[in-house]
Amino acid sequence: MLARWNSPEFGLVLPDIFIPIAEEVGLISELSEQLITAALDNARQWAPHLTLAVNISPVQLRDPWFSQRLLKLLVAGNFPPSRLEVEITESCVHEDIVQVRTLIASLKNQGIRVSLDDFGTGYNSLGQLSQLNFDRIKIDRSFVTDLDRSEDNAAIAHSIAMLGKGLGLPITVEGIETNAVLEHLRGYGELRGQGYL
Repeated sequence: MLARWNSPEFGLVLPDIFIPIAEEVGLISELSEQLITAALDNARQWAPHLTLAVNISPVQLRDPWFSQRLLKLLVAGNFPPSRLEVEITESCVHEDIVQVRTLIASLKNQGIRVSLDDFGTGYNSLGQLSQLNFDRIKIDRSFVTDLDRSEDNAAIAHSIAMLGKGLGLPITVEGIETNAVLEHLRGYGELRGQGYL
């Protein structure tokens, strides 16, 4: 699920602009729930093997009732929890690892999958990663968009892919936008890809 705001006054406003404002003024939970409701309605028509992935805000991560509200949206939308994946950004995890662990357990108990988004860009240690029961790791696009031309980024992306393999966690690679990057990534083993390509 990607949120975009087509404002009659400002044109296309991207989430890196309006999400922080919604968090600051206390509207992020309401906004997120409206977007998730619309996305569930849309995704219900998809082929049953396809899943919907949604990012959650750090503000929602601190809400002890978030997983219950999400389950209520799933029930109201008649959408199977097994087809939903919640993405938690790596930078959110360090705020309160106990709260994150509790949230992940609650979501997984409901049948929802949980992935660690933007891996490699946050502040977490590998020890924290091993303490949390994620279903997937997503390699951030900042390491991917030029990895066919940057040995450093290629080494980081490859290392994360091997880490995922070692931990038995599937990997999704963000930011695949050229055939050259895709071909480079094929050498890393079995991965899922996201991007404009």
